[in-house]
Amino acid sequence: MTAKAFLLKDKVAIIAGDSKFWAKPIAAALAAAGADVAILAKQSPKLTQAVEAVRKTGRKAIAIPTDVTSPAQVQKSVSQVIGEYGRIDILVNAADIQFFSPFLEIKDTDWQKAMDYNLNSVVNFCRAAGRQMLVQKKGRIINLVSALSERGIVNGTAYCVAAGGVAQLTRALALEWALNGITVNAIGTGWFAEVGKPTDELITKYIPAKRYGKPEEVGSLVVYLAADATEFTTGQLMYADGGLMSHA
Repeated sequence: MTAKAFLLKDKVAIIAGDSKFWAKPIAAALAAAGADVAILAKQSPKLTQAVEAVRKTGRKAIAIPTDVTSPAQVQKSVSQVIGEYGRIDILVNAADIQFFSPFLEIKDTDWQKAMDYNLNSVVNFCRAAGRQMLVQKKGRIINLVSALSERGIVNGTAYCVAAGGVAQLTRALALEWALNGITVNAIGTGWFAEVGKPTDELITKYIPAKRYGKPEEVGSLVVYLAADATEFTTGQLMYADGGLMSHA
């Protein structure tokens, strides 16, 4: 196996719903491997930064402002990507808003917001992009999800439930589409540092690696799971967490 096996030359990738800092490093990693990229998310400077990172590599990039909680908007934006590029090879779901509150104090509207953004957005994109992938008989879906998908935390019920739903969606959909050339995997993330933003160094005592993760370390794992060389890997939740999930 050589590095060529992990090239994504002329593949088309969608990065969907980034509300943190994933779009730029993931877009840059996919483009460096040879993919063209579309970023579908709420309008923000992050979209522009991600597009610029891709274009610096010589690959094509577009940004489409999208309400990821709206099935109709998601379908419209995905259709626009297909019209622009002709296909969808890779879908990276990166939507995430953190919400923490005592369970009995969570308002119905806040609960719904957490579900819509962190879980239902992933469903929306899997449906919209999945239709095209089923026609192509090939595709790679990669869902970014918090390590809290498999661990609880005080006052984090809504967030944990949504993340757990993404983990189970990943496993179930991988089984459903296994015979259609489509792989569905997830990357479980621990604590990551955003460039230029302060971090709480007290948190590192809980991380076996004793440091925060670097966003580009998730980008490289996305490329790995997007490659043809890993087509036998599906239904898996792989962690980029510095050993956090192995810690007692």
